[in-house]
Amino acid sequence: MFTASSPQAHAQNEGRLSPTVEVIDGCTVLTSQMAFDVSGGAGTGPIDSSTQIAIECTRLALFRIDMDYGSNAAGTQRRMRNASGDYIPYEIYRNAARTLPWGSGWGNAPWGIAWGLGTGSVTAYGRIDTVPTGLSPGLYEDVVTVSITF
Repeated sequence: MFTASSPQAHAQNEGRLSPTVEVIDGCTVLTSQMAFDVSGGAGTGPIDSSTQIAIECTRLALFRIDMDYGSNAAGTQRRMRNASGDYIPYEIYRNAARTLPWGSGWGNAPWGIAWGLGTGSVTAYGRIDTVPTGLSPGLYEDVVTVSITF
């Protein structure tokens, strides 16, 4: 006996999936706190500090990192302020010898290269030359804007 069965009907259709991604040209600056230890009191100095500034770019990039003079500046003098209105002058430098002040634009801000996917870092070096006398106790702060040009 011979039995014949009809094959099951299969239907097939194709579609196309087109994965895409857009890489946006961009760089990000990641900063951290720069803290000074002034426990020695008035008249002490110089007091140094430093911090890392990390750079993340979406590609290999040549960049420049600019800094303003902060929210409490008197002209080009950076100053930290407390709630009582007292100030401690300080500076941020782009070299460990603390001879090149960090500012904005050509000749005043460091350049760097972010390699590979684009990561890099630079060190900011801070200094209080002398802690002023007659300061009221409290937390002294400033906000410095750091921007990147690439």
